[in-house]
Amino acid sequence: MRSAERRRTVTVREEIHGVSPGRVWETVADLTRMGEWSPECTGGRWLDGNTGPVPGARFSGTNRKGPIRWSTRCTITRAAPGHTLFWEVRLGLPIARWGFTLTPNDRGTLVEQTWHDLRVGPFGALAAMTTEAVLRTGSRAEHNERTMRATLAALRDHLQTPPAHR
Repeated sequence: MRSAERRRTVTVREEIHGVSPGRVWETVADLTRMGEWSPECTGGRWLDGNTGPVPGARFSGTNRKGPIRWSTRCTITRAAPGHTLFWEVRLGLPIARWGFTLTPNDRGTLVEQTWHDLRVGPFGALAAMTTEAVLRTGSRAEHNERTMRATLAALRDHLQTPPAHR
């Protein structure tokens, strides 16, 4: 398959009722807790003395799929409290851009999560095929769409559940 034929962007949406964009942002901005909601990301830690998401801040993300575990180095590229949070994953070369966009509505907050594959050209296609083979995900875009939907559903359930019932 040529790299141009690969699906390179996935966006999923979930409404979180009764929760402000600011509260959603505070939750997703604590990237060390992402493992509480994601079926693949197990968490992370801030690097270089950073303690939160500001443009240029770096963190190490930890992940797992079955018995396979790996970590990534990420850099915050956009952080607007209550609105957006985006970061880029690199393993020497750019791998992916992930992010959240939050939009208030009359019911609470519409959360949009986006993944964009930054692996381009013949080397990018080879890297994508290798990742899919090693992790046994099939199409990475389809796999990410499933896990992103699960992440947003778990985040919604967490935020919509009163603290006394968690």
